[in-house]
Amino acid sequence: MPKRREGPRRDKKTGFYYFDEYVGLGDDKKRIRFSLKTRDPDKARWRWEQEYRKHWSKYYGIESPATISRVSFSELAEDFVDYERTVKKVKEWETMENRLRIIQECWGDIALNDITRDRLVELDKHLRTLPITDERKGRSEATINHYFGLLKTFFNFAIRTKRYSGENPIKEIRPYTVEEKRREYTPEELERILDAAERIESECRKSAKLQKYTKRIILLLLYTGMRIGEVLNLKWENVKDNKIVLKRTETKQRKEKVIPMTDGIRKVLESLQDKRRTDGYVIPMGGRGKEIDTTEMIRKIRKHSEIQDFIFHNIRHTASTIMVSEALGRGVGLADVMRILGHSQVSTTMRYLHPDFSRMKKAMQVLERKAKKKNE
Repeated sequence: MPKRREGPRRDKKTGFYYFDEYVGLGDDKKRIRFSLKTRDPDKARWRWEQEYRKHWSKYYGIESPATISRVSFSELAEDFVDYERTVKKVKEWETMENRLRIIQECWGDIALNDITRDRLVELDKHLRTLPITDERKGRSEATINHYFGLLKTFFNFAIRTKRYSGENPIKEIRPYTVEEKRREYTPEELERILDAAERIESECRKSAKLQKYTKRIILLLLYTGMRIGEVLNLKWENVKDNKIVLKRTETKQRKEKVIPMTDGIRKVLESLQDKRRTDGYVIPMGGRGKEIDTTEMIRKIRKHSEIQDFIFHNIRHTASTIMVSEALGRGVGLADVMRILGHSQVSTTMRYLHPDFSRMKKAMQVLERKAKKKNE
């Protein structure tokens, strides 16, 4: 093998590094040149090394050991979960850890480079038939999408930490199209839900931990647009003067969330003030564990309201829809609504803007008036 050059070249104008080498011997020698797509000298050196060995191994018809990662799935999974522990809530990284364990049960402890499309198809079939309970088998398509989403993040972590040098194999897998179950409630449905919540509060036993606060929980969800977990884990220390402030570690998007105080929110909070406990939570229930079970509350709301698809997240969806559909254009900006909802992307917020014929007609009338003025 001829003496190789020192390493990646750097374009002085752009700052990007590129691969520029002669591969082959004699008449077969050819020049290969392409961008390494990075300005980082360390990344450039590593990518150059991989490409150099890859092209020479291809020329000689052999597979260079340096181009193959023999890192095992279990080895990387351990490091990946350790990393996620530092940035995720307990419930989130424990779910990741459990799902990676299930994936390893399907594949065994294989090397990352052995995870091919066939292996991914094998995992899909495994998840579809995996027992959940004695009566129910197979993960749903939405859950399978979450598994493959986790694997995509897993391989990105491997590439970022230089334990895998190939392309992310999950890019080739198209997720299942899952019907969206979220929806907003009509004013009439909201009235039925609140009536059901009031009934649950009045009929529940005094020893009930959560159900005696059903209506106030729903009102907080509706007035703030918060997620159910954010409401149940809200503390009095988050209530500051004329706003509710959730720290970065207390939100799903890992960004601080600020919610202005309104009369409705203040009234609900005042009704909970005299029930304050030493643990500092706004919803004063004892015996908190890692997870708060709302199954029975949902079951009773469905029964009394006769809304069989009721879920708490649809209250947030309703609040979000009202804010986006009614507030925008009335002195409220899109950035304001995004900040309240805790969205990091405009596309997420705009999903709540449902078409309305009267608003569409109003928009056309405004357009018509503007056009007429220009033609006069």
